[in-house]
This record gives sequence, C-alpha cells and structure tokens, in this order.
Amino acid sequence: MASSIQLWAAFVILLVQPILIFTQPLVDRATVFDSASQVKQQYDYVVVGGGTAGLTVANRLTEDPLVSVLVIEYGPLDKLEPEILVPGLPPPKAYSRNYVSVPQPGLLNKPQPVYSAAVVGGGTVINGMFFNRGSAADYDGWETLGNPGWGWSGLLPYFKKSENFTPPPPELAEYPISSDLGPHGTKGPVGSSFPQYQYPILKLFYKAWNSIGVPSNPQPNGGRAVDAFYSTLSLTAWNQSRCSAATAYYRPIEGKRPNFHLLTLHSVTKVVIDKKKKRATGVQFLRQNATQTAQPPSVRAKHEVIVAAGAPRSPQILQLSGVGPRKLLSRFSIDVIEDLPGVGYNFQDQPAMFAGVTYDYSKYPAPSPGLYFSNQTWVDLQLKIYYENRTGPDTQAYLSGTTVAFLSLHRLTGDYQKIIASAKKADLAKALPAGADKTLLEGYKAQQAAILTDYKSPDAAVHELAFGGGETVPLVVLKPLSRGSILINSSKPLADPVFDYGTFQHPVDIQVAVAMYKKFRQFVAAEPWKAVGMTETTPGPSVEGDAAIEAAIRNITQSTWSHPVGTCAMLPRRYGGVVDPQLRVYGVDALSVVDASVMPTIPASHTSSTVYAVAEKAADIIKARRRKG
Repeated sequence: MASSIQLWAAFVILLVQPILIFTQPLVDRATVFDSASQVKQQYDYVVVGGGTAGLTVANRLTEDPLVSVLVIEYGPLDKLEPEILVPGLPPPKAYSRNYVSVPQPGLLNKPQPVYSAAVVGGGTVINGMFFNRGSAADYDGWETLGNPGWGWSGLLPYFKKSENFTPPPPELAEYPISSDLGPHGTKGPVGSSFPQYQYPILKLFYKAWNSIGVPSNPQPNGGRAVDAFYSTLSLTAWNQSRCSAATAYYRPIEGKRPNFHLLTLHSVTKVVIDKKKKRATGVQFLRQNATQTAQPPSVRAKHEVIVAAGAPRSPQILQLSGVGPRKLLSRFSIDVIEDLPGVGYNFQDQPAMFAGVTYDYSKYPAPSPGLYFSNQTWVDLQLKIYYENRTGPDTQAYLSGTTVAFLSLHRLTGDYQKIIASAKKADLAKALPAGADKTLLEGYKAQQAAILTDYKSPDAAVHELAFGGGETVPLVVLKPLSRGSILINSSKPLADPVFDYGTFQHPVDIQVAVAMYKKFRQFVAAEPWKAVGMTETTPGPSVEGDAAIEAAIRNITQSTWSHPVGTCAMLPRRYGGVVDPQLRVYGVDALSVVDASVMPTIPASHTSSTVYAVAEKAADIIKARRRKG
C-alpha cells in the first residue's frame, strides 16, 4: 500500500505537470521578488495588491510583451500545500490577515471579525470555493445607478472570459444541474466545475424545498440566481483541486512573461501623486512587518497606478495618499489632494446567522460531514481515496458545499410588500455612518431605490440558506440596506483602519432576517426531513414571536459572510462615488481601482466570480485607455 507521502508526491507531480511542460528557462520566467532592491525603477503599470483582481488585471495587461507590470502583494506565494490544493482540507491560517471591527450596536455591541487574505491570489486561495453569480437584476442595478456598460449584458462576456466550465460528472445525474453551456465560458483560466461526490442526505434538501413551494433551479448562472440550486465551485475538474487566482492567472505564465514582476511580502503605504498635475506617478512601499522609515522605497508608474488591495484596504491606501474625505484627512494632517467624501464609506457585507439542527443519526444516510470532527480513521481514509482517485468527500470544499437556496423576497415571506413599504419610510440619514457627506446620502437614496426594485422582483434573491448536510445552517442577508465605513485612525500607514459594518442600522435588514428565520423553520419542518428526524437546536424551538426571534438573531449573527465590497464605489460623484465607469479615481489622473471596492451595491451572490468579471472588464478598459494615448 502506498504511503500518504508517496501519494501526495504523486499528486503534486500530476498537478504541476502541465505547468512544467510549458516552463521556459529561468532567465525567461516571470519574476518573483521579495526584496525592494530587486525592483526596477519604473514600470508601465504598478498594481497595488496581488489578490483576485490584481492578478487578473496584471495577467491581461502583460499579454502585450511590450507592457511591463509590477504587482506588489503583502502576502507570500503559496507553496502548493495540500491544504491549498485539496478542497476538503482546512486552508492554512498563515495566509489570513484578519481584524476586528468596532462594537456593532445592531449586534448587542459585540465587535465583529473582518476576514481577509494575505497571499498571492487573495481570498480565492483560502475561501469556500463557492463560484456563483448574482441575478441579472443585481448588475442591472449598477447600470441604473449611473454606470453604463456595467449591467448584466455588459458583464456576462467577462464572466465567460474568466471561466473554464466543465459540465457535471455522471455521479451527479440525480441532482438538478444543467449541462447547458450557454451562460458559461469554456476557455477561460478559472476552473468552474462540480465535485465528484455528494453526501446522500443532500437529496432531501431539494425535496424539502420543493415540498414547501420552492422549485429547483438547474441553471442559476444564466441571470436568474434564485430558488434551490447546486452551484459550481472554483474547482479544476480534471484533478479536483482548488483553482485560485494564483493557479489561474499567475502560475500558467510564470515561464512565459519576463514583463510581469511580482514583489511579495510588501505593503504599499502610499500612492505618490504629483500635486500640481494631480497625477499618480508611482507608489511607496515597505516590507511586511517593517518599521516606518523617513524615505520608504518607491517605484514609478509610467502609465497608471492600479489599486487592487481589496475592499478592506484600498480605501485606506487612497486616504493615506490624500484622496478621501477632507475632514478625515485634515484630522491627521494629511495633505488633501482630492476631496472625495465617498472613500471608505458605502462598506457592505452580508450578515450571516448560524442556525443549528440535529438529526436522528440512526436514520441518517451515512456518511455525515460530522465525521471530519469525530473519526480520524475515516478522515485519513477519505484523503487516501482523494489522492488515489480524485473522488470522495475531499472533493467538497472544507466547511462549505454546493447546495443552497437563494430566495427572493416573494418566496421568503408573504409580507414582502410590508417590508418594502417599511424601507421607503426609513430615515436614511440616521442609518448612514457618522461623518457621511450629503452626497453619500443622495447616493444612499438612489441605491435603496435600486435595491427595492430587486426586492419587488421574483427573479432576484435577498436571502441565502446554505446546507452541507451538517448541523450548522447559515442564513444570510444577501442584499442588506445597511452601510458601514472603513476609515483611517492614524496617518501611520502600518496602523489598521477602523472597520464599522453598520450591521442592522437600516431597520429593514432585521425584518428580512426575522423572515429568514421563519422560513428556516418551515424548511426544517418539511415532510422529507422527517425521514432523518431533523430538528432545530439553535436558536431553539422555544424562541417564539417576532421580538424573541429578533433578539436571538442579534445574538447569533455575524456581520460578515466574507464578501466585503463598496468602499471605493463606482458611482457618479454627486452620489458620493469614488471612481467613474472607466474605474478612474475622480480628480486624479493615472489612478484607478479595479477590485470589489468599486461595486456600488453588493450582488446577491458570493463575490469571487464577480470580482474576476470586474477585473477582466477593467483590464480591457485600461488597455483601451492606453491605445487612445
């Protein structure tokens, strides 16, 4: 019998073989640096952040061998560890960079976690791999807010461009999954496919929803992401391994593009801006965990500085560079180059409540995902099966899954009209974070109008119930109306900003959450679950009445579903916008933002697929800008 070490060695060889075949001599390779002394003085483009968006844009720009790009990333390049490649293993904690928010009044004044990645490829290296899109209405709302070309029809080609979709395997023939290639891309770099295994209990998931009037949706990626569906993962089909942005957009070109340089383990501390010309000319940066110096290293950008540090960090970099709310910058004696009140505001994430269930395990169809925490012999066997055959539960993402119900407000509650009417009566000025400018209030009003259009539609989701067959059932507010902020609290670039989610500050969000909980109870009570004795444990059947349910929700909800967006919003300036539809920062030439921070409203989906599409579109926009001179 082969040892686990031998099996792992064989797996690595199989995984990297396609890369090795095309690798050129070392002198021709795209170069990874870890020291500032190795960096050239100037590049055509400097990309701030080597996460999902940053790698995507850098890859596309360097398709032209005459264009030089430097990507500066805080984290390291992963080492192709088993915990990165095998979906069923927990990702390494070393690749996380997490923070804590200020206490949230809407959650009993409890501080909340702020999760982010510290690795080349960003969150796609350590996330739950769920790879879906929002409904067409989610993106059409962006266009309605003043962003021509950013609706569903404008983004669909870029969803396809990034995707390499593989239809479901025969093992999943019993599940509602369409093999229609129409909405999918099949030649892109990001693996989009299905695990080769599913827990038997998941068949009851669809039967339960169907029994209470929620149909199955075999094609959620075609513009209607609602009802009960089976989602794709960011998974390479042929070897059933995680496909991250590093896997998709960096490693395949390592041996091909000497015009692509990657500086790891460094933080950009400031965008250098010519005050007279109001033009970005480069960036300053420091090594990870270094102390601030009087004159930090710098690099020049001939054409453009492209910010892609993610929604938690991109606004901080702009603020430290003199681009942001005047009052905030002046408080820390930062020269104001451009007064942009929206930088750091409009922070959005999806509040997640973690309900609990249990089963009569004498009736539970084995195996259960709970075995990962109770039976090491079984765990070891599944990993062996994975290495030998690329099958078994380890093809499923760790503590994640593929089965969800995304419900419209219509499906969620018969009181949807009352909820919409309540939203229209809300005092939006009171729901905004402290210090918000009047333009932000105008933008907030416009956003709410767009989101309430989604609330009225049966084809746009507001709620997610995720189910993997275990005892924890996440319930998620997908389209919150509350807004938070991420603002500096110091002029020191190494100091963390202040994170404020603003969870449940808009009164309608808690109303939607209460409706979610009631729907969850209806789901648990559905006839098909009686076969396995499913019962609610958290908050528990003794919690009755809207007031008690609301109190329980505030106690067990987390502010984040790890999908932060919106802090450098693509909106008209009169709405508190930070970038225009060409992703150019207002008032500063040669400076753009291309990551999740530009999303004006959060789509009702997990966000990695949308970030890829945004970045693919951003790359084409930047290329066109250069051609025009």
